[in-house]
Amino acid sequence: MRTYCASTLPFSPYPLTEFVGELAKGGITAIELAHTHYSDVEPRTIIELREKTGVKFKSLLSTVAVDSSDGLESLISILDKAQRLSIPIVSIASGGKEDATDEEIHTIIDLLRTVTTEAENRNITLALYAHEGSLAYNLEHTKQLLDAIPSDRFTFYYSPFHFHLAGDDPVTALQTLSERLSSVYFNCGVDSKTGSEPFWGPEMDFSAICKEIERVGYTDEIMLIYLGLNAETPQPIIQGVLNAREKLESYF
Repeated sequence: MRTYCASTLPFSPYPLTEFVGELAKGGITAIELAHTHYSDVEPRTIIELREKTGVKFKSLLSTVAVDSSDGLESLISILDKAQRLSIPIVSIASGGKEDATDEEIHTIIDLLRTVTTEAENRNITLALYAHEGSLAYNLEHTKQLLDAIPSDRFTFYYSPFHFHLAGDDPVTALQTLSERLSSVYFNCGVDSKTGSEPFWGPEMDFSAICKEIERVGYTDEIMLIYLGLNAETPQPIIQGVLNAREKLESYF
């Protein structure tokens, strides 16, 4: 039976206590914390929510660019936060730009190696996600980074939408990088181009993508991030996550 994780990024205006319990009641079993929710949360709050709702807090989401002026220090601080909260995964972007020079790529690789060493020292796993606008925006560059840092603590966070956006076949991307796979997520919500719900990139072959997720043997939670709603309460976003989960199940 598949299990699901929800990102707290779309819930940024609301405290954890206003929506984590409702997500748990809807069958969400894990949470990925965005910066708003982990920046100043106390370990006691996470412990109490774990005990009260039964969910596990799986990961922290970082959008920090490692090559920014204070990027390395910020990422190390996030690793420290994950350690204090007993959260084993930090999801990270690559930094850089899509058209980075060879010199810039080498700089990013060196910085990511340093972050990986820091993660290893804290028994934390990094999950690299591809994203437009950054160096790891397509299959070629994502593979280049993973090949350059062969640590078991530097892993791959698969999003079919971002590879599709980069012009790569999402199924081929997963086949190519599956040996480093640690996490999976789907971008959900209101598609900015089509207005359709629940998935961004509705033209993708979701059945083929889900078949490949099963073929490579991924059995951990699938994370859903539901963006694009102008909601005055958490409830529409909660319902959007649950609707996306139900729709995704129909593709498996």
